[in-house]
Amino acid sequence: MRTLTCALVEDSNVHRILLEKTIEKNNQLELKYSFNNGIDALKILNFNTIDILFLDIEMPLMNGFEFLSRLQSNPQIVITSQNPIYALQAYEFNVTDYLLKPFTKIRFDIAIKKAKEKVKTTIQELPEHKIIVKHNLKQVELNIHTILWIEALGDYVKVITRQRNYVVLSTLSAFQKKIGKQHFLRIHKSYIVNLKMVERYNHQYIEIHDKKLPISRTKNLELDKLLNYLD
Repeated sequence: MRTLTCALVEDSNVHRILLEKTIEKNNQLELKYSFNNGIDALKILNFNTIDILFLDIEMPLMNGFEFLSRLQSNPQIVITSQNPIYALQAYEFNVTDYLLKPFTKIRFDIAIKKAKEKVKTTIQELPEHKIIVKHNLKQVELNIHTILWIEALGDYVKVITRQRNYVVLSTLSAFQKKIGKQHFLRIHKSYIVNLKMVERYNHQYIEIHDKKLPISRTKNLELDKLLNYLD
């Protein structure tokens, strides 16, 4: 299996340096990012994919749980904490493991083995037309073929399918990268549509599932070409 990419968020300089050295000594791991606070970490990790995130809970400005609730990506989460009282709450976030500091190399290796198995399972089992999104603090498997449209909702996007809707912390641009451009087009600053779901359209709006969505003038020509191609 390939090397697993890692990031860590730890406000203690001592613990951060120790964990950096522990990761660097493991030939199965590659440390990509190291942060001393959650705010800086979100600016990078919400737009970059990693396999494993090592995360402290008790941090200033933003604690570990606040961080997880705002994290858009879905890495394997390994909590590193000096306090066992957060363990139950941590598993509500579907964390991979919970390491109590100071932890031994043997205990660290067990956590890595768990993460590695989960990453491998995800790669093997998730078809190309499915993605993992975080909805209501839980990871949800979403079939992109069922998406009708996606709309901007402040710091979130609302994903509309025939079965149900999902509210995901993401920008429209970031979400479009996640689903790919095939059969999807951003027709407006606030909307991305599944072109296969379009029922009718003119140069002012698209209609999908009895919903009229506005079209930006600059998208009319591109929309015509893509819809004619799909036909």
